[in-house]
Amino acid sequence: MKKTLISLAASCIFAFASGIEFDTLSANFSQTVQSDDAKISYGGDFSATKEHAVWHYKTPTIKNIFFSFTKVVVIEPELEQAIITNIKETPNLTAILANAKPNKKGVYEASFDDVKYLIEMKGDLPSKISYTDKMDNKVVINLSNVRKNAPVNEAIFKPTIPKNYDIITQ
Repeated sequence: MKKTLISLAASCIFAFASGIEFDTLSANFSQTVQSDDAKISYGGDFSATKEHAVWHYKTPTIKNIFFSFTKVVVIEPELEQAIITNIKETPNLTAILANAKPNKKGVYEASFDDVKYLIEMKGDLPSKISYTDKMDNKVVINLSNVRKNAPVNEAIFKPTIPKNYDIITQ
């Protein structure tokens, strides 16, 4: 499930960074991940620039995920741990999703690594992202209170790991 969250958040932020023109983008989100026998719902908010993103998961547990083009840092307060993952070997999703095209229904489609992402818009703002991942989980992210080009304090993109946390490097 952890890999699903990281790839989900990464793909979403890179989809925004490439398919929509913006300097900053922020929103609240509700996310569901459904497999054959289970469904889990998440909620929180995120902020992004063209270079960085941070996702604050507030439900069902608190988790903060920080993205740059080379690294992902997941801070999990309930577990008192941080996971740092180097993503320099991961293909740049920005370049792939930059080619997202609207289909006949006006929904943007982007493909990466045999996964098709559908991005629904309300005006010039994203409102919903859905896809089925490689583990056959159906993922839907609904966005609300979307803010485009609003000022964002760059300091929010720098993870602060408490000294007492375990640090896992992958």
